[in-house]
This record gives sequence, C-alpha cells and structure tokens, in this order.
Amino acid sequence: MATSVSEYVDYEEKDGVGIWKIEDFPAAIEAGDMKAAEQHYVETASDPEMQSVVVTIGGVENMDSEVLEHVEEEWTAVAAESGVDFTAYVADGIARLSISQKNEAEDVVTKGFNELEPALEWAKEKRTS
Repeated sequence: MATSVSEYVDYEEKDGVGIWKIEDFPAAIEAGDMKAAEQHYVETASDPEMQSVVVTIGGVENMDSEVLEHVEEEWTAVAAESGVDFTAYVADGIARLSISQKNEAEDVVTKGFNELEPALEWAKEKRTS
C-alpha cells in the first residue's frame, strides 16, 4: 500500500524495491514539494538491502530545462548519497531517456521505461543479480 510522502509524491515497496510515484514533477518542483520527497528517498534508499529503485514521473509534458536541471543537480546528489546501484525511471515519451541520462551519479545504473511493470521487473532482476 502506498504512503503519501508529500503533496505530489507517494511511496511503496514491492519485493525489496522502493517505488516513488511523482504525480506532477514540474508542479512538485514549483511548489517546493520535492525537498521532503528527496529526503525520504535518501533515508529509505540508504538501507543496504535496497539496491534498486523505481521512480515514476508524471507531468512530463510540461517539463522544461529547469526540471531537467533539478534532476541533474538534486537527483544526482541524492542518488550518490543513498548508495543505490540501479534506478529505473518511468515516464511518457522521450522524457524517460532525458531524465535517466541527467542523473550523473557515479556507480548508479539508470534506465528509462514507458510503464511501471517492466521497470519493476528490471529493478527486481538487478537487485538479485
């Protein structure tokens, strides 16, 4: 069952994989809502048992350079701080690729997906490999 982390972000865990669902990413950034979500991510994903995560991102049709800059700066930092090895990003269209390529944390493998289920399967597979 999903838990609300902030106004725009919910979290759940399935088979040892953390799943963060961002309803409207640009709106969450504009509202200052991502700080709490990113802190939750660091605290939760820092668990040594959690090696892979999934982040679903809504509202990408309204994504601009500010949003990608946030991913490059903030998400790179939280990924590095958490120590997660694998991150799957789920978003519509080419946004999934743009977002997955902007996370520049060393030692983190990122991959973009159109749907949650294949992303979750990939994350589970990576967790056990």
